[in-house]
Amino acid sequence: MQHVPGLIFRLCRLDGRLRFTFASDAALPVCGLAAAELLRSPEAFVDRLHPQDRADFEASLQASTLHGQSWNWEGRLLTDDTPKWINIRATVTRPDAATVQWDGVMLNVSHGRRREAHLRDMAAHMEFAREQERARLARDIHDELGQLLTALKMDVSLLMRRLGTDDPQLQSMTALVDAATAAGRRVAAQLRPAVLDLGLSDGLTWLAEQFTQRYGLPVRSELCAASDLDDMTSIQLFRIAQEALTNVARHAGAATVQLRLDRPPGLIALDIADDGVGLPPQANRAQRSFGLRGMRERAHLLNGTLECVSAAGRGTTIRVRVPHGDTRSGARP
Repeated sequence: MQHVPGLIFRLCRLDGRLRFTFASDAALPVCGLAAAELLRSPEAFVDRLHPQDRADFEASLQASTLHGQSWNWEGRLLTDDTPKWINIRATVTRPDAATVQWDGVMLNVSHGRRREAHLRDMAAHMEFAREQERARLARDIHDELGQLLTALKMDVSLLMRRLGTDDPQLQSMTALVDAATAAGRRVAAQLRPAVLDLGLSDGLTWLAEQFTQRYGLPVRSELCAASDLDDMTSIQLFRIAQEALTNVARHAGAATVQLRLDRPPGLIALDIADDGVGLPPQANRAQRSFGLRGMRERAHLLNGTLECVSAAGRGTTIRVRVPHGDTRSGARP
């Protein structure tokens, strides 16, 4: 055990107090404390927990105690140089009625976390570049193609004045120009809705209206003001809602959809709920898993979380929570 790269430990809880009864020599490189110091004072370890991770640390211990399940936890330790990410995996036993005992390993996973953060930064940069390209293409389609089609329609109108409005070829040309104009607007809106420049709330309102017009499903919207969000946050939340509504139309068989945007303290909360058939069993979710995975990745780009709650015959709810400094709240229909 002394040669294992991770810290092998035994941790006991008696009368509500934690105590290390064994710690291998890897304690120092893993958590910045010598094994003897851990055995002498478990508070030295607890005091090094990052303040934001302490509640989760205690909750994971409590859950393991109550349910008798393995203790799995990952969080940060404040060491002398830089914070370290550690991963704990341990089995739980009860030597007697008053004692809870965990035997496990503690690993330094900081390198993996830094690599994950680097990959996430790269993904965010690529997503930003992709959205910029979509916006450029949308402007080009709207402006340049729109101007050409407008000029073409004016020429067709002049021909109709000369040849008469009853000419079937001119009528067909007019219909084709109108169809091309509508298609250009639709493609430009799919690439980057211009209404999104007014704010996320207006963008979601437009999205709900378009969804109802296309699929005939009513969307009940409750959207707070969100015109102050940065462009990246607005776009990613809009894309999540767009993907969620697409999944509803394709798979849910729902009668109604609810779309809610709220601003609880320190957060942006987006919920998309339907009353459809719910998600299929886990083994049959491959068709929708990529959509859910993509939505989760978008939430992660914003340092947020995405939760999918579903039950057979009871619909599906997508809950997105993204941290944001503005604590204003309130909703408008």
